[in-house]
Amino acid sequence: MASAISIENLTFSYPKPPSLLLYLMGGKSRTITALKEISTTINQGEKISIMGKNGAGKTTLLKIIMGLLYVCGENVEVFGSSPLNSETRKKIGFAQSDERSFYHRLTVKENLLFFGSIWGIETLLLQKRITTISEELSFKNLLNEPYSQLSSGMKQRVSIGRALLNDPPLLLLDEPTRSLDIIAQDELRNLLKGTLFKEKTVITATHKIEEAKEISNRCIILKEGRIVYDGNPFEEDEKFFEIMGIEDKCH
Repeated sequence: MASAISIENLTFSYPKPPSLLLYLMGGKSRTITALKEISTTINQGEKISIMGKNGAGKTTLLKIIMGLLYVCGENVEVFGSSPLNSETRKKIGFAQSDERSFYHRLTVKENLLFFGSIWGIETLLLQKRITTISEELSFKNLLNEPYSQLSSGMKQRVSIGRALLNDPPLLLLDEPTRSLDIIAQDELRNLLKGTLFKEKTVITATHKIEEAKEISNRCIILKEGRIVYDGNPFEEDEKFFEIMGIEDKCH
C-alpha cells in the first residue's frame, strides 16, 4: 500500500522569542522541544487518531505535515514530496475547532465561493462541489444564511466542507468536536464516516477515546513529544489511561 505520510526521526523545537519580546515576558524563556525522534508511516486511505494530553505535540505535528512549520532536512514527506512544496499543499485539507477565518457577514455559500476561488477552482466545478459537500454534511439549507448565525456544530461542518472544496486526498482535523455538545459531537462523527471521506487519508487530533474508536482504524499516542503507542484503538479505556499515566479518569 502506498504511503501518504512518511516521518523519520523527526525532532522539532520552538525557538526562543526575540530579545524584546523576551523582555516583555519577564526575561524568562527556554527552547521548547515539542517533538522528539518521531518516526512513523501513514498509508493512503488510513483513518488515524492522534491522541495525547495538552502540550503532547499533536497540533505541532499536524502543522509540520501541512507545511506551516519549517523542518530542516527530509524528515517528513507527504505523498513523496516535502510538505513545503506548493503542489503538495494542494493535496492537504485542514479544519480546526474554533475556526476564526470565515467572514461573519457573508453567507455560507459566499464564504465557500471565496475560499474556493483562492484555490483556483473553476466556478462551475466549485458550485457543484459546494452543492455535493453541503448535502453530504447536511448544511445545504443554510447556504444562504450569514455565517455568524450558525451554531457551533454547523460552523464546524462548514469548516470541514471548506477543507474538502478542492477534493484533497489528505484531510487533517484538529479536535473537530472540541467545542460541540454531545448531540453535535455524535452527529459530526457520523458524518465523518460518510462517502466524502472513504477514499481519503484522515488524521484527527482528539482527546476523546470513544471518538478514536468510532472514526479511526489506528491510534497514535504522543506523550511529551514522543510516540508511546501506535496501533489499533483500545478496546478497553484502562489501557489508554495506563499508557498516558492518568490515574483519575475524570481528567
